[in-house]
Amino acid sequence: MATWRSRTPRRGRGVPRSTPGCTPRRHLTAADLVEQLYRGLADNSVSRVIDTLLRHELIIVDEIGFAPLDDTGTQLLFRFVAAAYERRALGVASHWPFEQWGRFLPEHVTATSLLDRLLHHATVVVTEGESFRMREARTRTGRSRP
Repeated sequence: MATWRSRTPRRGRGVPRSTPGCTPRRHLTAADLVEQLYRGLADNSVSRVIDTLLRHELIIVDEIGFAPLDDTGTQLLFRFVAAAYERRALGVASHWPFEQWGRFLPEHVTATSLLDRLLHHATVVVTEGESFRMREARTRTGRSRP
């Protein structure tokens, strides 16, 4: 599942197909994002870390829910999403449906608030079936689906 949220709602516009070469964008995993935020917490520079990330017009956070977050990681992720809310385009990819985000976000209230900000103005794209990577690997090896 992928969630795309733009700064402002626009009718008739969906998931960005591409970004021009001059559009600042950043792609990182949720683990990398939370790790950067934890380092900022350690040296009291979380706000500066978030501001640096928000210099990009499009931020894509992949693998949300791949590993569970502790309370502090969840709060840091929320702080980042809240800072990006209605300021930057934010793409989020996760294998988990929204109603199951409690599996990796320990605080229900924080999970609800995080999803509220992510889904407001969002275009949600739900994908099903074989992943692109698996299909590509099968094509390279010439094997058919099991």
